Amino acid sequence: MQALETWLAQTWQQCSACAESARHYEEKLADVKSLENLLHSYQNLDLDLDLGMLRRDYRFLNILTGTIPQENRTRLREAIAMIGYTLTEISRHQGLLHVVIAGLKEKEPSLATVLKAADFHTLELPEEFSDHPSKVADHLREQEHRILQEQRHLHREIEEKAKAYDDRLNQATRTLLAASGLSQFGSSLRSRGGLAHISGWIPVHQIDPLKTALEQGLPGPVIVEHRQPETREQQHVPSCLQHSAWLQPFAALVRNFGVPRYSEIDPTWFFAISFITMFGMMFCDVGHGAVIFLAPWLMPGKLRMIRPVMMAAGLSSMLFGILYGSIFGYEHLFPAVWIAPLSDPVLMLKVAFFWGVGFILVASMLTIRNNLVENHFSRALFDSQGVAGLLLYLSILSGGWQWLEQGSVGILNQALFLGSLAVVLGYKWKEQDAPPGERLLVVIIEGFETFMNYISNTLSFLRVAAFGLNHVALAITVFALADMLGATGHWITVVLGNLFILVLEGAIVVI
Repeated sequence: MQALETWLAQTWQQCSACAESARHYEEKLADVKSLENLLHSYQNLDLDLDLGMLRRDYRFLNILTGTIPQENRTRLREAIAMIGYTLTEISRHQGLLHVVIAGLKEKEPSLATVLKAADFHTLELPEEFSDHPSKVADHLREQEHRILQEQRHLHREIEEKAKAYDDRLNQATRTLLAASGLSQFGSSLRSRGGLAHISGWIPVHQIDPLKTALEQGLPGPVIVEHRQPETREQQHVPSCLQHSAWLQPFAALVRNFGVPRYSEIDPTWFFAISFITMFGMMFCDVGHGAVIFLAPWLMPGKLRMIRPVMMAAGLSSMLFGILYGSIFGYEHLFPAVWIAPLSDPVLMLKVAFFWGVGFILVASMLTIRNNLVENHFSRALFDSQGVAGLLLYLSILSGGWQWLEQGSVGILNQALFLGSLAVVLGYKWKEQDAPPGERLLVVIIEGFETFMNYISNTLSFLRVAAFGLNHVALAITVFALADMLGATGHWITVVLGNLFILVLEGAIVVI
């Protein structure tokens, strides 16, 4: 490996020099092309004119080259003529005129004001433009020819080196691939004499297989010791997330938000349960659920990966369809085990509301637990997502309930609300590193945001009931249209209507 390192370093220097030369030639060639294009714009001038005359600094004569907007040409020509200057148009491009302005230097102060008003921008002629245009063009063509010859010579040199190094580079590739496993150990691999010491992380259930593999694969004795990570190490422990096949699609969705750290609770199971449950509550129909359950079996290729999600969602939809008494939009074929949605929409809204409250409480407790395990005690106790924030949320719920039931809020509830809010605001004040005025503004805004988030997040769960009611309303609309038609039109409308509900509402509920 050391010999290979030395040879690769030398080869790299040679190849880098070739690459730098190739880049240098490309830049020189681009510069020549740019000069040729610029020279072409002077084709309207007298070919016998020495371009170097436009670059000289004369004692009495003032010559300027530059650009002006095309619409300013006439006014500028008339204005500079009044002070003894002339304007010659060289070329035009994208609404700009390339011009040469010449006159006596004694009128230069008056000229500056006129040029500024006409939006004149000066262009300096390159040093190469120091002769007649034809001679400059010949010189540029010679320079381009020389660069191209040098480029071809460099390419031949590169091809020869590629052939000479081909076998050695392929051998180096095989050597590096064979040694790539050692690079994974990094600083964890240490050795002295004939002994090697490797440390790292491994899932608990892989310890015994690791011992067996090392004992069988190495000729000498092997000692494997293991321990649980210490608290100070937990930030550096990699996450080892292992899920059953049906949880894999949900885990992929969770990873879109991030990978849980080693000490955190994996939220995949909580996400999967809540997703499946809410889908059934919103898309509650035995027939539609059966279609969703069976549809994944017809999906080709990679779409089969989402089969567990669709099957679980279909089962949930079928279960809530039995509870609500709905099959393909028919609400009267069998009685509802629990409740028919349109018969008591207030109860539906209450169920969705309390589902949302439970969801937020569980999520808050998971957050508190994660902070405690990671030794973030202040955040776990005093943050808006900690114990203080949880008490604030409970006081908001309790106060709202008392207000609806009794028309007033109790003293104890008021004290709980104000106390928990003060703790949250105090924690946010302490966490801010800013001048007092700015800190106060940030604390007020974040405190108001915390209060509103709890309310808005809770009320947003009312959509769970709204979609359940919407499902029934769409079915009623379909059947109302079907009843207006004959027998054939009736069943065509029912089938197409159910297909429309299945695709449109199903997609919206998933989102």
